[in-house]
Amino acid sequence: MEPKFDVVFLEEAIDFMSKLDAKARNKIYYNLDKAKFENDPKLFKKLADDIWET
Repeated sequence: MEPKFDVVFLEEAIDFMSKLDAKARNKIYYNLDKAKFENDPKLFKKLADDIWET
């Protein structure tokens, strides 16, 4: 199965993620990986054509 999108982190996001504890960071990575393959409205909400909110 092909992912629906790729995730690219901005430098600010990398800095933010590095400050989180391992459990929180792993949950974010898990949810991003899950969202790449399934449309789960609990994870992402479409705001406009190409704009999504988490």
